[in-house]
Amino acid sequence: MISPGRLWWLFRRDLKRGWDASYHDYKTLPRIVEWSWPFWNEPAREVPIHVLTGAKDWRLSAWMLASWFQFSEHSWPIIIHDDGTLPREGGAALLRLFKSARIIPRREADAKVGRFLKAYPFCEDFRRAHPLAMKIFDVPFFTPGERFMVFDSDLLFFNHPREILDWVSVESDECWFNEDVREGSLITGGEAQEELDIKIWRRVNSGLCLLNKTAIDYDLCDRALALTSLPRGHVWRIEQTLFMLCAAARGKGGLLPRRYEVSLSRRASPDAVCRHYVGAVRDRFYAEGLKRLSSFLLTRESAPA
Repeated sequence: MISPGRLWWLFRRDLKRGWDASYHDYKTLPRIVEWSWPFWNEPAREVPIHVLTGAKDWRLSAWMLASWFQFSEHSWPIIIHDDGTLPREGGAALLRLFKSARIIPRREADAKVGRFLKAYPFCEDFRRAHPLAMKIFDVPFFTPGERFMVFDSDLLFFNHPREILDWVSVESDECWFNEDVREGSLITGGEAQEELDIKIWRRVNSGLCLLNKTAIDYDLCDRALALTSLPRGHVWRIEQTLFMLCAAARGKGGLLPRRYEVSLSRRASPDAVCRHYVGAVRDRFYAEGLKRLSSFLLTRESAPA
């Protein structure tokens, strides 16, 4: 039973974010279980997509993946990392929707990655302290090939992702990210140069990552956590800064076009391929994103049994 305090908090939140966001959160978000993909018999692309999700955002993850399948026009291997809170119903729904998906339970991940990170004590401490660390440590550990993509749950696709498909289609050791609205690195260029001998990449956002496994340097991550001010920064940006440092050390790749949008605007650009609905505009995921996609994604004919 919901407590009076919780009801009051929900009422104030819904009043603040507006009718569209509240309606599509309560009514449209759960309808993702109606989505279907009729092309499971066709060969999937080889590069997997990794998603870290849990109780609060597994339905967002489902919408994100459905929009990606639709606009990429392909099936994909999906590896879902349980942050430790993914409910049984959420996992079952994701496996029903995405027949190529594999879920890695948190207990399995802790056992295997925990043993591996014993050689990297600062990485181990960060992973133990915050689930977001799983994005940079668990994903390359569990990925089966040399390349992989990492998509955040609060990402939605609206158009054909040509640049990503081009990267998938050729052998590449480059790393690519979407561009943040402002600089988000937790260490300065001077500190990175002095302590790590790295020239940082500016305005990297890790909501959408195209990565080569060999670029993820656990020793570099351990040194960054040990030698720089990184652990004293905002915990939500630590893994993003580590991704940036690994890619900058590799020195190949960069930022995707701004059509892969991260913005604080009320509406996505008309030509946006996708939009990452960061925390400040999370309500737009529902009010804009789901409102825009629902009639399109949920009117497909049912897939064959």
